[in-house]
Amino acid sequence: MKKSFALLWTIAVTVGLLVTGCNKTANGPEEGGAPAGVTDEQSAMKTAAENDEFVKNDELTFADQTITSTDYAYVAGQIQASITPIRWGRFITSVTRQTTVTIQPGDTIAIVRVHKTINGTLKIRAITLLGDTVLVEKPFSDESDRNVMFKRVRRGAERFWLNWIPVATSLVDGGTPNGQIDIKSIELTTRGGTTITITDPLRYFLRYRWLRLPHGDRDMLEFNGTDTVRVKVTLESASADTDLVALRFGANSLHRNRARMVLTSQTIGGTLGFVKTYEQKFFVHNRPGYFHAGVEAMTKATLYDDNLSAYSVSWWGVPYRVY
Repeated sequence: MKKSFALLWTIAVTVGLLVTGCNKTANGPEEGGAPAGVTDEQSAMKTAAENDEFVKNDELTFADQTITSTDYAYVAGQIQASITPIRWGRFITSVTRQTTVTIQPGDTIAIVRVHKTINGTLKIRAITLLGDTVLVEKPFSDESDRNVMFKRVRRGAERFWLNWIPVATSLVDGGTPNGQIDIKSIELTTRGGTTITITDPLRYFLRYRWLRLPHGDRDMLEFNGTDTVRVKVTLESASADTDLVALRFGANSLHRNRARMVLTSQTIGGTLGFVKTYEQKFFVHNRPGYFHAGVEAMTKATLYDDNLSAYSVSWWGVPYRVY
């Protein structure tokens, strides 16, 4: 990689935590003091993981700033739709985080699991069977998980919060617990023909820099602006209806990109009853930073049924960097 993200991120987090967390004097933070709330190595890793740029970006990726036009209105299916969606958007109202640390045998690698409970409202601007335009608001409570891998780089007692650095992240895996739709794999192919296939999002790590790590990891996906990436998703669904699958990418505080993924195959099988594949490509934006190629799958009833309990989604986010 052109830059050592892990090193740069460690420096940024350390400086930030020292500036905001230490006891301050007229000359700045007192030397030797641990950042606020950090009392040992584990709490230091938890703080670093929760502030990881990819961990923060996944919430932006799967949220909308407004209800957005969609071309889903043509979708056919067996259910009698009570509404036809014109626009829709996910709006997050609260996020609760629970972070746990597991140090691997040998005391050189640690996995920090960031679990989020995400509450919000799915807003759908739609037309009813009578031709009226309505706004349907469905409350949701999704859950997500992601693992951040840390490597021990020192064993100093004085500045213990610098003993571990983040070196890799897994995908983010989220959605409705025990839902009616479930993503099983994602395949990404770049313009140069490189393809990666992911079937276990929480055990597939993308490295921030080149290190010998477990789980068959590879380096973080890095793109230039205008690169092309093709995304293929395989999912299982409990419904014979055409599910609604969106590809999200390039999300930050000012931008959102969302495109419909196209159904390319459907067969009977799997745990839920039907196995389906969807595909779409996106052109990488020119905005540098840390992002996700997010696949959001939802049952047809999620958008086409005005019953507020008709909501089931599954989403994965593949991290990538634009430089």
